Amino acid sequence: MRHLMWRWAAAASLLLAGLTATEPGRAADGNALATQLDDRVKLHRIAHRGMEFVPLARSEPASSGKSSLGVTILKQIELDGNALDNNYSSLLPLDFNANGTSEFLHWNGHRIMRLYGGAGNKIWQITNSTGRKMGSEAYTHRDSAAILDLNGDGKEDVLHCWQSGSQKLLVARRGATGTEIRRVSLSGQSNSAGSYCLMSIYRRQSDGKPIILLSLQQAGGSTACNKRNYTDNWVSVAAYDTSLTKLWQTNTCDAGHHTAGVDADNDGRHEYVFVGKYALDFNGKIRCTLAGWNASDHVDAIRIGSLDPASPAMTAVAIGRTGGGAFDAGTCKRLWSLPSTILNPQELAIAQLDPAPLPLSITVTQRGSTTTESHVLDIKGQVVRKIAARVVPMQNAELDGDKRTDELVAMFGLIFNGNGELLLSSDWYWNLKGTKVTEVDSTNEYDRWAAFPLLYDTDRDGREEIVTWGQSLIVVGRPN
Repeated sequence: MRHLMWRWAAAASLLLAGLTATEPGRAADGNALATQLDDRVKLHRIAHRGMEFVPLARSEPASSGKSSLGVTILKQIELDGNALDNNYSSLLPLDFNANGTSEFLHWNGHRIMRLYGGAGNKIWQITNSTGRKMGSEAYTHRDSAAILDLNGDGKEDVLHCWQSGSQKLLVARRGATGTEIRRVSLSGQSNSAGSYCLMSIYRRQSDGKPIILLSLQQAGGSTACNKRNYTDNWVSVAAYDTSLTKLWQTNTCDAGHHTAGVDADNDGRHEYVFVGKYALDFNGKIRCTLAGWNASDHVDAIRIGSLDPASPAMTAVAIGRTGGGAFDAGTCKRLWSLPSTILNPQELAIAQLDPAPLPLSITVTQRGSTTTESHVLDIKGQVVRKIAARVVPMQNAELDGDKRTDELVAMFGLIFNGNGELLLSSDWYWNLKGTKVTEVDSTNEYDRWAAFPLLYDTDRDGREEIVTWGQSLIVVGRPN
């Protein structure tokens, strides 16, 4: 099926040629920007739903970006265990000894978790032979976790879901050793394969402290929320502090698949957060709900940004099965709606793909079973380009050397510039194999490698690396 991926890549290059975006003069300062980039990976990454927009580009003298990117492979870390379990695992960077170099936390559901060092050594491993795991039925879905200091020693730890028998748990675990710091029971929560562990952590504007938001099912079982009582829909939001003391819980039926924090001044702290179609303050109060949103529909994707360089106003762009549009992030007032010709939109991105100071553009992708068309909209919601292909964007990045523009990182780590040119394919890692695991032959891309790899500065040298994993390897490569 890999030929399908290349058809997708070619279509993506056409689509991206029409994108424009910016937040001139609003790029965060160095420390705040580093916090934003760290946090969207370590604190609120829900990989299979894409990542939050971070304003990277800035107005500066014209320069030319690279027309293609190579990759220097820095690490190939051998995995052991089961090939498909390895591939359908999740991965996050974790600096357990605070030396500025990331190790790699690799885990599958509630079954296995291990930390690999950069030299390929396994630092620790925990297993739960009866815990549920993710497999090929999940395709792109993964459980989320978070990396932060949970015991006050200045070193990174991990917060994740686990289980003991049938009891679902929220566990804080020492990054250095894998030993538990503390746990809380999540009473009444299912451990079934579809009950994903989704969490997002934000630094509150009021005090800078992290607040943990966890998606839970509502009480009432399968009949709750009009029989759509799914954690993937964030039907109930529970908040905890870092001691795992529960602060509040708010029911949010049919919220959606995403969270998106509102950071109006780009300082790395958030005033409040959207959980799908609901804007919540950090006391659990619903500030507002996206105006005119169909009551039976949830948000499939939401991004927050200052779309117009002439205004500091923050806009929430959200899409779902019944439509979507742009909304005032402060009041949830609808600013415009998607054209009625866009049916069942599923994926969304905003990014700075034309030189600053041009406005942001919005890409919208429809469900593949509905149509293969994708659309590019301007900040007024007008379609400026329609492409007969389905494109799944992941995040904005700056990789080609032109700091006036972003690039777009897409599925399997494909990278495009603002002219829609494919700068980097997946060829650099696709055929790599380890020696400890016998790989399973498959024509399905999702069985081979993670669909949404990391982009993260693993060695703190100011350059981001692509970290991907598959059946037998974790691979770290630096685009150049």
